[in-house]
Formats: sequence, structure tokens, C-alpha cells
Amino acid sequence: MPTDKKLIFAIIVLAALGGAVALQRKNQSADAAAHSVEGAAATLPKLKITEDDTKKVDKVEITRGGGDDEKDKSPRETIVMVKKGDEDWALEKPVAAKASASTIKTMVDDLKRLEVKELIDSSKDSYAKYKVGDDKALHAVFYKGKDVLLDAYFGEDGSRGQMTRLAGKDGVYAVKGYSSYTFNKDAKGWRDKTILKFEEKDVVKVTLQNENGTFTFEKSGEDWKPKFAKGKAGTPADLEKFDKSKLESLVRAYKELSAADFGDGKTPADTGLEKPLATLTFELKDGGKQVATLGTTAESNRWIKKSGSDEIWSVSSWAGDWATAGPDKFQKAEDKKDDKKKDDKKKSAISIKE
Repeated sequence: MPTDKKLIFAIIVLAALGGAVALQRKNQSADAAAHSVEGAAATLPKLKITEDDTKKVDKVEITRGGGDDEKDKSPRETIVMVKKGDEDWALEKPVAAKASASTIKTMVDDLKRLEVKELIDSSKDSYAKYKVGDDKALHAVFYKGKDVLLDAYFGEDGSRGQMTRLAGKDGVYAVKGYSSYTFNKDAKGWRDKTILKFEEKDVVKVTLQNENGTFTFEKSGEDWKPKFAKGKAGTPADLEKFDKSKLESLVRAYKELSAADFGDGKTPADTGLEKPLATLTFELKDGGKQVATLGTTAESNRWIKKSGSDEIWSVSSWAGDWATAGPDKFQKAEDKKDDKKKDDKKKSAISIKE
């Protein structure tokens, strides 16, 4: 073989060998990287919370607040919620009250979505930076009887996930599946705000007593029979231009009445409920009754109690205004033509007298 052809052949062989070596090194690097990722993932804590686990959660403790920014300057507080029976929940701290079972259930169900994705920092030095320290984090503990299902400190939220510290483990982890909207609520956010609840179609009688008099509305088929007794005269009379749509609006305002706020620490004397300004009674076709008494205004709202409960709430002015209504509130508004006819009659009467 000529020398020049031998040289070309040798170059080709060397190039092929070099390519094979490079490819082998690349594959080795990729394999090492893959093993490194798998190894890192294998060392991450596992949060394998099942639906069966969530059903057994019977106590939740949340400590929150202590923020130093404009959005959160509230002091640290601990909220304790305990399950009562199969579905009901109650607040034990900072106040004893009925809790919103649906709100707590949403949070507990979301535990199944939590997943540790990445180790951010293995040391304790970055706790303050990521706000997972004892003084800033939202600290949530979920119990199953005597066992702790989850004990976690949630801090800043970032593109890599929710910065989180797990009790018993040093370091900061990025966690997916956490929602501050679901977990981070003050004590009022966990309370049951339901005051009255009934089906509109089940109401057969409505009685309203206030300073204007006593209103009685009894259902007859699809219509309502109204009566009104003035407070002073006390003589029953039909509302001349009764508009049933107005009464239906009142019923809708109260059929799922929720509190705007709570009157913790207030007494009936403080809120005008010692001698109520109005009493509303809804009688239902099954024989049941729901009764609410209303007191003085609470800024733009109005204080309220319901029969069978000592708790005091405030409700929106929209609901409160129905309870203090006069006869005009339940009648059709007179149009301008009717007003003109009345004026003409008055003028005619005056002319005749003259």
C-alpha cells in the first residue's frame, strides 16, 4: 500500500477511535449525572400521605403570624382545631367556637398533594433567609390520634416550590402542592360563619316584629297573604300594594345567612340584643322554626343572634335592613302616574271646597 494511502487510513482509524472514546465518556458522564440525580432524589424525605391518612386526622395545630412586611404584621398565634364525631370540627384555641368543617376538610385533603422536590440548603443557616424559622414560618402539625402525620414549617414561596422545613430534619426543602390560601388563615378564617340555613321553598310563614309593627306573611299555594299591624295602633291591615318579590328577597337574604364578623367578648347589652330592635321568624313546612333577633348597628353591619345559641355575630347591612323595614319595603313603588292622579284628586277636592 502506498505511503500516502497508509497515512490517510491511519488518520481515519484514529478519528474513529477518538470519536468512540468521546462517546463513551459522554455516556459515562450522562450515566453518572443520572445516578447523581437519582441518588439525590432517593435521599429526599418522602411525604406519602394517603386518603386513608387524611380521613384519620382528628386534630390540627397551626401557628402563624409574626410577619415583618406590609401584607402580614399580625402577632404569632396558635390555632387548635379538633374533630368532633365523624364530620364536625371545633376550635379550641384561641377561642372555643364551632369550626367550618368544609374549610378544614379542604386543607386536610390537600395534604395528599404535598411532595418534596428538591433540597435547597442542607444547613440551618438559611432558615431566616427562607422564613422557615420558628418565628416566621407557618407551623402546621396534623395528628392521627396520638401519632403525628405531618409536622412542617412553611416559609417563602418561590419558582422552585414552597420553602419548607420538616420537623426532625435539618435543611430547607422545596415542596410542591402547598397553597397558602388553603393553609394560612387567621382564627376567624377557620370558624363556621353559618347563622341560618334553610330551603327557600320550605318556608311557609314569615313573621317580622320591629318598631314599625308586626308583619305576617303566610304562604297560600304560590302566593303569600300579608298582614301588618302597626306598632302603636295594633290594628291588623292588609298591605295595599304588597309585592311578593320583596318578601322573596327577604327570604333569600336569610336562607343561607353567614356572619360578616364575630362579636367575641361582647354582651347582649353591648349590642342592643338585650332588648332586640327586630325579631324574624321563619316557619318551615316540616314544623321547624328558625328565629333571629337583631340589635344595633356594628359600623356598617348589624348585630344578630339566633334562637338556641348564645353566640353573637354581625351581618351585612343588606340583611339587617330587611329586619328593620317599614311597610313601604314590602310594597310596589308608586309610579309617577299614580302620584299625578293623587295630586289631581287633591287639587279637585280643594277647588270644590273653595
